[in-house]
Amino acid sequence: MPRWRVPISVVFIILILPIFCLNTSIASIENSDSIQHLEVVVEERKNHNVSSWTQGLLVHEGYFYESTGKRGESTLQKINISTGIIENVFFHNESIFAEGLTSFDGKLIQLTYTSNIAFVFDLDSFELIGTYNYSGEGWGLCTMSDFFVMSDGSSQLTLRDLETFESIGTVNVTKNGSPLIYLNELECVGDMVYSNVWLTDEIVMIDIQTGIVNSSIDASGLLNDTESENSDVLNGIAYDKNNSEFWLTGKYWPYLFQITFEESKIILIEDDAVNKLDDGENEEKIINERFFDSNGFVLSLMILLSVSMLIWVFDLKIRRNSEKTQVKEHGGE
Repeated sequence: MPRWRVPISVVFIILILPIFCLNTSIASIENSDSIQHLEVVVEERKNHNVSSWTQGLLVHEGYFYESTGKRGESTLQKINISTGIIENVFFHNESIFAEGLTSFDGKLIQLTYTSNIAFVFDLDSFELIGTYNYSGEGWGLCTMSDFFVMSDGSSQLTLRDLETFESIGTVNVTKNGSPLIYLNELECVGDMVYSNVWLTDEIVMIDIQTGIVNSSIDASGLLNDTESENSDVLNGIAYDKNNSEFWLTGKYWPYLFQITFEESKIILIEDDAVNKLDDGENEEKIINERFFDSNGFVLSLMILLSVSMLIWVFDLKIRRNSEKTQVKEHGGE
């Protein structure tokens, strides 16, 4: 009787499979950006007007200033943080779909979605004192020390002059080396831009000098199932520089949340990249929690097993032919 043995080539492939997958994971890790994953912790909440389709939010001297959208519903509101009372409101005509909001030098600047106009209001009186023209869609807006930062729903941020609102440059935003689209409402804090990512519960922190996302914030779970029934997406980030506090809300949300950030308890690994390892402690933590990128591992496994099967079948065929030849030459077994 012939004794079937596992070919050495198959043994070799099986032995190198873990090494191959490890090298694939490490290569992906080394070629990706380093992203810190954070989650929100609720410190306080305030009631929010559930009829407000929030498009822009900021805090100034004890007040929320909110831009609300949709045609026929677009407004600019001044809300007392302590009492929740709307103390001033400007109603736009039905042709206007209001968007992002920021302040600069005693003025409020409010974008529009497709009207190519930014409205300029006096911060105290709410009097409309001017307009700026721009091309393309308006989504989010915030103010840095030397320029405005504006989003249009793409992966590109436009830098605009503080006095003329003219474009003075653009920044392409990437996450793990790939363009990040749907940048929405913005808040500028220091050299960082915080951006809602439309249709998600994610907020990203963008280095305005490089366009690289260096932190991803999971803001899910702020509303329970009942509160979410009549609410829409997360949209609205405001930073209170006097108290170093962040506030979040969303479209038709019942609350505004004063939150802090903490490191995520779950390390997220993106489908397109694995987070870069910093040093021994982080490396051990990441490898222990999730060693392989599942998509790459499964694909590699399927390819190598297919190759192994082909080699095995080919080897068996050669062995059978060889044994038949031996039987013919020696007259039997």
